[in-house]
Amino acid sequence: MKQKIFPKTALFSVSNKKGLIPFAAFLEKNGTKIIASGGTARVLKKNGIQVKKVSSITKFPEIFGGRVKTLSPQISGGILGQRDIDKQEAKDNKIMWIDMVVCNLYPFSEVSKNPDSSLEDKIENIDVGGPTMIRAAAKNYKWVSVVVDVRDFAKIKKELLAGGVTEKLRFALAKKAFGRCAEYDARVFEVLSEKEKEAKAVLRYGENPHQDAFVVDYEDGSRGLPQAKKIQGKALSYNNFLDGDAALLCLNEFKKDPACVIVKHNSPCGVGVGKNIESAFKNSLKVDNLSAFGGVVALNKRCTASLAKQINTIFFEIVIAPSFDKEALVIFSKKKNLRILKLSNYKPSPFSIKTISGGNLGQESDMSSLRSKTLSFPTYKKPTDSQISSLLLAWRVVKHTKSNAIVVAKNNKIISISGGQTSRVDATNIAFKKTGIPKGCVVASDAFFPFKDSIETMARYGVSAIVQPGGSIRDKEVVDSCNKNNISMAFTGYRVFKH
Repeated sequence: MKQKIFPKTALFSVSNKKGLIPFAAFLEKNGTKIIASGGTARVLKKNGIQVKKVSSITKFPEIFGGRVKTLSPQISGGILGQRDIDKQEAKDNKIMWIDMVVCNLYPFSEVSKNPDSSLEDKIENIDVGGPTMIRAAAKNYKWVSVVVDVRDFAKIKKELLAGGVTEKLRFALAKKAFGRCAEYDARVFEVLSEKEKEAKAVLRYGENPHQDAFVVDYEDGSRGLPQAKKIQGKALSYNNFLDGDAALLCLNEFKKDPACVIVKHNSPCGVGVGKNIESAFKNSLKVDNLSAFGGVVALNKRCTASLAKQINTIFFEIVIAPSFDKEALVIFSKKKNLRILKLSNYKPSPFSIKTISGGNLGQESDMSSLRSKTLSFPTYKKPTDSQISSLLLAWRVVKHTKSNAIVVAKNNKIISISGGQTSRVDATNIAFKKTGIPKGCVVASDAFFPFKDSIETMARYGVSAIVQPGGSIRDKEVVDSCNKNNISMAFTGYRVFKH
């Protein structure tokens, strides 16, 4: 491959025409054929430069008011093709190589700064074809020069006069091009996010009364508390939104069976499943009725009048359900401050974003699910089918419990939940001391056990099986302790920390 490349064909598509004519004229004078998109082609032709329109290459007119111009295999292929291995394929498909792309993008930033511009104005100034050509040319810098900055015209002219654009400069131009696209996309995101912030709902206060707070309804494909219909009660607080979302995330683990999740301080304190929604609530409340006081109740089935009577005997902040019996709403109406929210078709957000000083942290939401066939069993004793069923239930709950987290279950019922501890030993001790633990329970841990001490504690309470990620350098010590105490253990191979 030649180190220096003189462009036989250059594609121009520019919004800002500064420096366009002298540079295009220089290329034409030195034998480069010029092709250009509609508006750019008209300016070049008006100034005496021979130019072919992009539409003459694509054999297709610009359509949709110019929204579609350069999105074509003839253009993308001409830019992206690898000259050494794609030559015959390009010939077969009548694709002409494009050796230089000169492109700057629609003036989205300038339009967005105009206080009179509408959202529609901003949207129409989001470039699509431009970034596509720029990224294609930058990716294929070994053969193509990409020019996004008029200040680079002089450097390029100098190298062309010396025989062609060097690979060193082409690589530098490519890096600048990728940076320009990244800045452009970031500006679009920033402006559209600001548009969303204009519709934010101001809350009474944040986690504490001296903190201001708001909630923003983002359109990311998710559906949660911001879209819920409030039937009665006070306005939701910042903490209500956090706890309600935590309850819905955990409840989302249960698609078929009637289920209830009670959340306090952003972590489940009660989770129950049952034959009907009333028994699911009872099972949830039994886990920790003390912590449930002042919590959030989330149901995955219609709230009946019978259940409303049970709920009304305890102080709760919020009740969330996909629907309510009329009689249930009458019962709830006796507690004017109780917030009743109707939400169906809940869909968790695909991403989790947190603001930190100096920036944002983002990650994919944890949509993992554990199945019995993916478990491995390092102990001599293997769990029974009934124990595995309870282990999987406990894992679904520990996944949504603040780390360090321990969840105890038996016969497909959650017995105890302990989370938010800085020590796994403390999490274990709390889980077994906060309620009566029957013999034969199973345990889920959100991360591996670094030592055998927690296993020995569980053995004293008659634990029969444990599920945990595995992966500790002391796994053998932990497994040996399980074997010694006749406890079966399952490894998941992955952890479910929740900070």
